[in-house]
Order: sequence, then structure tokens, then C-alpha cells
Amino acid sequence: MKYRLIFFSILLFSSGLTYSQRKTKLNTNGKGTLFGYVGYNRSAYTSSDVSFSSTNYDFIAGDMTFSDNQEEVGMGSFFNSTSPQFNIHLGYFVANKWAITLGLDRLNYFSRNNQNVTFDGAFSPDAHSDFSGPYQNEEIVLNRSQLFLEQNGGVNYARIGLLRVDQLYKSRKAEFAVNTMVGVGIGALFSGLDYTFDNSKVQNVSSLSGFGISGQLGVRFDFFQHVFLQLSLSGGLLNQGNIQLSTDSSETASHKMGYLSPE
Repeated sequence: MKYRLIFFSILLFSSGLTYSQRKTKLNTNGKGTLFGYVGYNRSAYTSSDVSFSSTNYDFIAGDMTFSDNQEEVGMGSFFNSTSPQFNIHLGYFVANKWAITLGLDRLNYFSRNNQNVTFDGAFSPDAHSDFSGPYQNEEIVLNRSQLFLEQNGGVNYARIGLLRVDQLYKSRKAEFAVNTMVGVGIGALFSGLDYTFDNSKVQNVSSLSGFGISGQLGVRFDFFQHVFLQLSLSGGLLNQGNIQLSTDSSETASHKMGYLSPE
């Protein structure tokens, strides 16, 4: 059976290849179609209660906030982040309109500087130069020299998903079509981070830190069978129950937070 090669670029964000066995023009959601894309994204996160644990401290930093870039550049400057995030996805239509997908979403996050948090827990006397003893829901202005989580190696979300693509409109000569996309996914979270505690920095700590659950909504514009432009929005829950903060596993963190990502 002859394969037809379809190249598409995702508007501002993604580009990729699709291989289709379908002979009907602009039927890129038919059974037997294989596709893939690479894209760019930004992300926003909910606040989170982060639990930190070691032999010298055990406390929760409540209502911590995060940015997807170290400079805390907002979403309005979409491409100004020095911490790029990306998506790599492959998919195969196992039935008309229904595809199984495999993806890797690179999400970064950085704890914000000079933020108000609440401490609940305890530090041993020599654990930190600014914090010692017990704390019970005590408000703290936390700066990055005191404590800084840098997921600059990414919260790498490797996931499997189910995607439905529906064609809403196709021109008479099959030169243009509009499709909607709805999908769900679940997968593992692989973390790569730097951790600063009391002006002491540990770099490049990697760990299998948890799992994620996500959903996706999007729209795709097909042109001439060979090009389509896509805009999508994904979001979900990142459950990191085992973030390694040191190379010898003596320090760990855990938390859950939601995210929203235009891509």
C-alpha cells in the first residue's frame, strides 16, 4: 500500500511529520495514520505545599509559588524565557478519529524569589543559618539564597495518551480543513534539578519523582494535505512524591500542583 508523506508545521509552537495510508485528501485522522510533532510551550502553576525532609530538618513550606523561568517572565512574553520548554509527540490512529499517542513534555519550574510562605515543622540547631527549632504555621519571606528549587533540567513528563480528532470543515476541493482535538494522558515524571539550601547549592540531581495526569484541547488547520497549523492547551496534575534533592538521597521533597500549558 502506497504511503503518502504529509509535512505540517504547528503555528508558533510545533512541527512534524505524518505518514498516511489514506487516499482521500485531507483525511489525516483516518485509521492507519502515523504522525509526530515537536513543539514549544510555556506553563503556569498553582501554588503548592512542599514537604522537605532530611536528617537535619523536616518541614512544610506552605503556599509556595513557581514560575516556568528563572527570570519570572510572564506569559505575555511567550518566547522571552531563557528556560525553553518543548513537546515531542508520536501518535497512531488505531481507528478513524481515535489515536494512541506517546509524548514527552518538558516542563520547567523555579520557586519565586522573596515570596511569602508558611513554615510548619522543625530544623535542628545547625541545619540553617536563618532557621532553627520548631515552626507552626509561621509566615516567612523566603528568598532564593535561603531555599531555591530549580527544575531547570525539567519535569520531564513521559506519557501515553488517547486523542480524538474530529473534522469540522473541509473545502470543496479539499485544500483546507479544520479539526478539533481532545485528549487525555497519564505518565511518569522524571526530574532534573538544582537545589539551594542556606547558600549551598547541589546541582544536576535526577530522579523518578512521581506521575502526571493531563488533558488537552486544540484546533488544527489542514492545508493541501501536506501542511497543518495547530494550537492547543494542555493542563493537569503533577504529583511528585519523591523529588531527590541530593545525590546520596539524604534530602527529599514532595508536593502536588496543577499546571496549564499553551503549546
